Amino acid sequence: MRASLSTSVLLAAFALAAPARAQLFENWLSCVGDEAGGAVVQIHGCTGVIQSKAETPPHLAVAYFNRGVALQDQGELDRALADYEAAIRRDPGLAEAYAGRGGVQFARSDFEGAEQDYDAAIQLKPGFVDGWLGRAAARAARGDAAGALSDYDKAVGLAPPSPELLDQRARAFLRLGDLDRALADFAAALKLRPGDAAVLTHRAGALAQREELDRALADYDAALRTEPARVEALLGRAAIWSAKGDFGKALADSRAASRTAPGDARAAFNIAYAQASRGELDAAIAGYGQAIALDPAYAAAFNNRGDARLTEGDLAGARADFDRALQLNPNYDLALGNRARLRLQLGDGAGAAEDLTAYLTQRPDDLAARIRRAVAYESEGRHDNAIADAEEAVRRAPNSAEALGARAWVRTLAARDLDAALADCNAALARNPSLAELYDTRALIRLRQGDAAQALADYQAALKLRPKMASAFFGRGLAQKRLGEGARARADLARAAELEPEIAANFARYGFTP
Repeated sequence: MRASLSTSVLLAAFALAAPARAQLFENWLSCVGDEAGGAVVQIHGCTGVIQSKAETPPHLAVAYFNRGVALQDQGELDRALADYEAAIRRDPGLAEAYAGRGGVQFARSDFEGAEQDYDAAIQLKPGFVDGWLGRAAARAARGDAAGALSDYDKAVGLAPPSPELLDQRARAFLRLGDLDRALADFAAALKLRPGDAAVLTHRAGALAQREELDRALADYDAALRTEPARVEALLGRAAIWSAKGDFGKALADSRAASRTAPGDARAAFNIAYAQASRGELDAAIAGYGQAIALDPAYAAAFNNRGDARLTEGDLAGARADFDRALQLNPNYDLALGNRARLRLQLGDGAGAAEDLTAYLTQRPDDLAARIRRAVAYESEGRHDNAIADAEEAVRRAPNSAEALGARAWVRTLAARDLDAALADCNAALARNPSLAELYDTRALIRLRQGDAAQALADYQAALKLRPKMASAFFGRGLAQKRLGEGARARADLARAAELEPEIAANFARYGFTP
């Protein structure tokens, strides 16, 4: 709630005859909020001043402004906006009226219009702290963290630091990624007001970003001791429990938040996340659906429900969810990565490569995504692109068994540099001998090189690690056939087809047929 203006306008009432003067004076007392009648009385008093036709335009501007403040606090934004504009028409120099109109614009999510109004207020009254704070909030909402921080700094210089102001500036530092300065401001705010639940909650979020989970948990605990029903703290603490792997406590905090704010989509999302983490996928899918019902634009809920559906084998449902998440947020990295994984599973290598290219634009250091794109390129026969991605993966992580294995795989499928591919497999297995895929790749290399006996040994090693690996059954069948073991070969080829009906077509693409 903003303060009303209470200037020397009361003196104007004494210029009238006694009865009229008394009524106008009483109206002004109500209009400036000097009586304890609340918003209704204030609105009535300001209306009386406006209808008196006894005031000068600057004084009427104050009455319109004060009534606008009371109306806005009552949630009547349209009427408040009309009053602020009436105030500006009667006194174009009234900075507070521009700030009031900016507040209405902000409440309507017109952050650009709000910033313009706060800017006008600041131009008229450079020392107007509320103007700087309002413009800071509008700039922060528009994503201009640097501009918001500059405005918060100006406000701090104009007024004694308060917990609220320091907290707001700290959150601007967070948006800029400056955690150290954010934490310094949070500490200063808590020094002024120890135990402030809002500041403790915000500091806990900053500490969580620095992965100082125990300190974050302590702040959430302290905030909840002061305000046990604080939803932000409950949801934040639930996220900490999830990060620590204690999904039971995460679920309990999320449910407490949902009881406090049953219409909060984030609480429904957190409940579903904890359920999914505990393997309760049907409950999680329903929970994400509840979050979506509460907030149909909740891209993360669509993404996570798609991930759960993909795990359950509902490929069509997963595809619909990932598509919707990306309609809502075209640059959503997690949804791009998940849809790429699904597209690969559906045999759409071109689509997977497209999604992974968009994903890697945002996360160029994600080794697994780069390897996955190499596989996607290879599935489309784009050998040069696949090898280039695999080479880059090895350059970024020369000791990674996965990167070395990927380079071996794409070289093998392209039938290029088989000796180098074999060396990559050997190096990868030296680093991680428990990866069945590496034995599977090395076996295929040896089949290409005509060494069926060594290929057979590698396929057997792969199956020991992964007893239901279709490619290893098929490859072992090929090796056995070359070694004259016809009955065993037929049994393995049949088993491979049971596990993966498309396996023969895949090997045919590699250049191998029984």
